Amino acid sequence: MRILGIDPGTARCGWGVIDVSKHDGRVTYVKHGCIESDKMINTQDRLVKVHRNICDLIQEYKPDQVSLELLFMFNNQKTVMKISEARGVILLACGQNGLKDQTYEYTPGQVKLAVTGSGRADKKLVVEEVKKAFPEAAVSSGKKDGFDDAADALAVAMARFHKYIEEEIK
Repeated sequence: MRILGIDPGTARCGWGVIDVSKHDGRVTYVKHGCIESDKMINTQDRLVKVHRNICDLIQEYKPDQVSLELLFMFNNQKTVMKISEARGVILLACGQNGLKDQTYEYTPGQVKLAVTGSGRADKKLVVEEVKKAFPEAAVSSGKKDGFDDAADALAVAMARFHKYIEEEIK
């Protein structure tokens, strides 16, 4: 099974792909990246870029499931609106590509719990745990190369993996 994890955003939208072996449940890293758009272009063009890139990722990697981070709480209403808009075009891309019923959403706390064992872990610990889980990803750290966003997306994919395993055990 292949899972595409997405950390939504308009300026930076992280994504990561993992495979889960149906034979032994082993998780393997496939690829990660960050969709970036110029903050100076208008919102519509940024959303078109996110939508187009998510559709391209779905076509290229052919995920069986998509895992998307939910908005939970934000202090900045402008940020909430931008991320909500990005989530909308991402959900549209999933629906248009036959993944409507295979798209799952997780809160930041659920993602942190799945990756670190604590729903209150900080971002740095999440990134470190992702690096431990996927050392072959050959990643750096920091926002400069987009890995923070991609690490969040890989963490969201890992949250789906944990939930999938839990569901299979039941």
